[in-house]
Amino acid sequence: MSTHHGWSGRPAMRVAVQLPDAARAGVVLCPPLGQEGVIAYRTLRLLADGLEDRGVASVRYDPSGRGDSADDAAPDAQVRSARCAAALLRRAGVERIAFVGLASAALVAAAAATDDDALVVWDAPASGRAWLRGQRALAAVSVSGALTVDGVESLVGIDLPPAEVAVVEALTYPARSGPTIAVVRPGSRAPRALGSAEVLEVPGTAELLDGTSIDARIPGAAVARIVDRLDAWAPAVATPTTAPALDEVLDVDDRVAERILRIGPHGLFAVETVSSAQDEDAPVVVLHNGGAEHRTGATDYQVDLARTLARDGVRVVRVDRRGTGESSPVHADEQAFLFAQEWLDDQRAVVAALRVPAERLAIVGMCAGAWLAGRAVEEHPRLVVEISPNDYRRTPAAPGSYAETAQGVADASPLRRWLRGPYNRWVPAGLRDRIARRGALGSVVGHLGPVLDRGTDVVVVATPEDLAVFDRFGGRRAVRRWGARLTVVAVPDGDHALFSPGMRRTVVAEVRSRVAETFPARALSR
Repeated sequence: MSTHHGWSGRPAMRVAVQLPDAARAGVVLCPPLGQEGVIAYRTLRLLADGLEDRGVASVRYDPSGRGDSADDAAPDAQVRSARCAAALLRRAGVERIAFVGLASAALVAAAAATDDDALVVWDAPASGRAWLRGQRALAAVSVSGALTVDGVESLVGIDLPPAEVAVVEALTYPARSGPTIAVVRPGSRAPRALGSAEVLEVPGTAELLDGTSIDARIPGAAVARIVDRLDAWAPAVATPTTAPALDEVLDVDDRVAERILRIGPHGLFAVETVSSAQDEDAPVVVLHNGGAEHRTGATDYQVDLARTLARDGVRVVRVDRRGTGESSPVHADEQAFLFAQEWLDDQRAVVAALRVPAERLAIVGMCAGAWLAGRAVEEHPRLVVEISPNDYRRTPAAPGSYAETAQGVADASPLRRWLRGPYNRWVPAGLRDRIARRGALGSVVGHLGPVLDRGTDVVVVATPEDLAVFDRFGGRRAVRRWGARLTVVAVPDGDHALFSPGMRRTVVAEVRSRVAETFPARALSR
């Protein structure tokens, strides 16, 4: 597969275009909003690969104002970006266009498509209003702290200013005369507003979207059905295409720019953020996201953090580890490398490729990324920041084993679910902790000891829930042993996943402050 990566349009969108030499048609793969889009990232890649195998071009993109794209405060950016993505395919020589929207993106795809275009909506909500209602209910039970700050509403993985809330709320399905396909879960129905759309029942959507990125399963059978249907819709005759003219550099503003890197023997996909006023000996910060998620972070907090640090004179690299985002080939049955040696090897490859002296290196990670940062003994960074750590194992997990365990808990039998109550009620907490530790969670001393003993300063930023785990696994003993070298920052109203705006603001401010303190001569502005 050959994918063209870069930025296109004004405000610029980060795009990934898969373009056969001659294409029968082109498909705009609209990304779902918020955390749905994070979870579905690799599934949309697999769909693009399947289309390319059939001679059908595709474009995946981050809407302007989101992800790796340029800032854009316009409330209509979602729909406008989908139309810009279609225009990019047409400029490349593609004549027939289809829009595909999964989950919340079904509304965006329907708004962007004309009657001359085909439309595929997959697990579509009834309306923008209905989607917002469901997301607000989900946020109310899963996000800590205030959900509206300075008028901006935080849902699960997306912040929406009032004007954008109004636009999303008004999204529905316009009357259509063009080809329309509704892909639904078994036993479900398409939204009524779609009228007489062709309906395809496919399995696997619940396993993809109804959990977390850790236990999400790519629905290979569903992807194959959609590829088959689009293959049948596409014209038989292909037309020659021309490689799109994409920008290799994104000018974030008059000072900060970003470019795409391919790093190490596995060609890991990364985005580097730098400042035009940057010192040639500037410190380098490597950012690791959590779970099996890609480089942007929860509600794009890693993008915000990288661009903020760059304005302070820091060089920042956000990386997709193997099996996440754009790194490594995607497969329906791929194994997640959560807490596995492969991700430790990826971290080592990234640091080696950057060729930065240890005294100018900081590694910042969240959740599974925090575990990686704390294991950077050979890299010997000057600073490690662990955000929301909750695992302190010394022995890496086998590929796929952590996700399989999470899936086993999510798919527990009725008997196992029934037994959890008596187990938690009658087995003493101390014994339950020892059993859990035997299961591989390890200890804080064993996890952080090697990197602290080599002179690295470590900062832990965590919520009460994660600090309780930190304490149970020897965190207080570690603080007594290493003193000021190990700092713990509690965020009382934060959440593990960084969905809450208060948690994200604290994290960005804390990382910025710690980097400035560790590399004081390099901070250009505060």
